[in-house]
Amino acid sequence: MKKRVSQAWLWILLLVVSCAAPAPTATPAPTLRSDFRVAVVLNAEGTIRDGTFNEYAYVGASQAGRDFNLEVAYRETVEDKDYPIAISAMIESGYNIIVTVGFQMQEATVTAAVNHPQVYFIGVDQLAPEAPANFVGIQFAEDQAGFLVGALAGMMTKTNVVGVVGGVEIPPVQRFVRGFVNGARYVNPQVTALSVYTTSFADPAQGREQADAMIVQGADVIFGAGGLTGSSAIVHAAAQGKYVIGVDQDEFRTTFASGKDADRILSSAVKRVDTGVYTAIRNIVERTFSGGTLTLTAASCGVAYAPFNAASSAVPDSVKARLEAIWRALAGGTLQTGAANEGDTPPEPLAPGALPPIAENAPRLSDCARS
Repeated sequence: MKKRVSQAWLWILLLVVSCAAPAPTATPAPTLRSDFRVAVVLNAEGTIRDGTFNEYAYVGASQAGRDFNLEVAYRETVEDKDYPIAISAMIESGYNIIVTVGFQMQEATVTAAVNHPQVYFIGVDQLAPEAPANFVGIQFAEDQAGFLVGALAGMMTKTNVVGVVGGVEIPPVQRFVRGFVNGARYVNPQVTALSVYTTSFADPAQGREQADAMIVQGADVIFGAGGLTGSSAIVHAAAQGKYVIGVDQDEFRTTFASGKDADRILSSAVKRVDTGVYTAIRNIVERTFSGGTLTLTAASCGVAYAPFNAASSAVPDSVKARLEAIWRALAGGTLQTGAANEGDTPPEPLAPGALPPIAENAPRLSDCARS
C-alpha cells in the first residue's frame, strides 16, 4: 500500500514540475528589411541550378540576403525576348534591386535603368558607360584568369605546345587569350602557345575544327574561351586524350557533368560572379553604391581557377603550389600579366622551379572560398 501511494505522489510531482517548466521559445526569424528587395533575373541559357553565371549570381544574392536580412527572389527566362518582360514584372512586384545575368541582357537592363531611376540595377558581365547612375556593370580581370590557366597549361604540357580557342574577338575574350599566352610563357619559356578567335560563341563545329587544328600542331593542353564554341573545342580535345581547361565557371560541373572524359579537364578560369553580385548589393545596402563599373580582380577574390577535381591526381603537388603562388602574386600586386591591354609588356619568365615574389599581406586562395 505504501509503495502504491509513493508511486502516485511521484507521478503527481512529475506532472506539476512539467507543467511549471516554461515551454521552449523558438528563435524568432530575423525581420526582413522593407527598404530593399532583391530580384535576380536569369538569362535564357540556363536555370537557377545550372552551375554557371545564373546559379552563382543567385548564390551571391542569397548570401547578401542572409547577411543583410533582405528578401531575395529569382525569375527564369526562356528566350531573349523575355528579358524586358521579366525585368518589368519584378519591378512591378516591388523589387528595387534587380540583378541581370550576362552580356546578352545588357540592352534590356540599361533600358529599364533609364525608365526606373528609383531602382538599382546590377548587370553581370555588362559594360555600359552610357548607363544612368542607378546601374552598375560587373566586370572581371579576364587577363588574370587567363594567365593562371595559361601557367597551368605551361606546366602540364609534355609536347611544349598549348592552345586557346577563343570566341568572337571582343575585349574580354582578347584578355583571356593574351593572359593565357603570357601565363604559359611565364612558367615555360620554351612553350609554343597557339591562339585563335572564332566567329561565333555558339558554333560547336567551328570549335571542334579549331581544336583539331591545334592538336595536329602538337597541342596537348587546350583552353576553350568562347562559350559553346570553346566548350565544344575542349570536349572534342578531351575525347582524344588531351588535357583541357574550361572558362567562366567550373566546367567540370557543367560541360563534363556526365562524367565522360571528366579526368581530362584540369581546371577552369573562373569569374567569381557570386562575389561580384554580393559586393554590389552590399554597396547599395551600405549606401556606398556609385554606379558605373565594378571590376573584380584576384585581389578582390574576383578571379581564380577551379578545383582540379577528377584530374587532381595527375597534377603534381609542385604544380599546385606554384600555381597558387602565382595567384597570390597577382592578388598581392607583385605580378602583372602584361595582358590587360594590347601592347602591355609581358612579365619576365620565372626560372625553372622558382616562385614569384609574394607580398606579405597577399591573400591565400583559401581566403576566397565560397560560403
